[in-house]
Amino acid sequence: MRILVTGGAGFIGSHVVDAYVAAGHQVAVIDNFSTGNAANVNPAAQLHRLDVREASAVDAAIAAFKPEIVNHHAAQAEVPRSVAEPALDAQINLIGGINLLKASVDQGVKKFIFVSTGGALYGEPDVAPADEDHPVRPLSPYGTSKYCFEQYLGTFRRTYDLAYTVLR
Repeated sequence: MRILVTGGAGFIGSHVVDAYVAAGHQVAVIDNFSTGNAANVNPAAQLHRLDVREASAVDAAIAAFKPEIVNHHAAQAEVPRSVAEPALDAQINLIGGINLLKASVDQGVKKFIFVSTGGALYGEPDVAPADEDHPVRPLSPYGTSKYCFEQYLGTFRRTYDLAYTVLR
């Protein structure tokens, strides 16, 4: 299977890439190295150094690799930074994600896997641990951007029939 991993130079993304490569999949990575490290990227993976906010670059990378699955880890994930710079948080987590969704639809991707968040979505939970039916009440722009992107996934499913899975 051909799988594209965004944020594949980060801690979690690079381990996901390693697991996909070990399982025999063809893997490509998109990362801008804002927090990840090129040394983390499995040498068997194709590497596309770009920012998910760059729609034309995202589309070109997806068109060139032709993945069946996109596994999306790339994000601005610092809660304090999201509070200080909410527009930057939205640009990366929403606009960057929408660029990936649009390119995925345009290039015939079969499934989109989104690595969301748990705690940042639920705010101060009524019960612990909070399950997926718990009310969503984010306390930061980061949590809000993750939740908004989950809503975009539902819209792309209904509008374009793009299958998806959300990991919290």
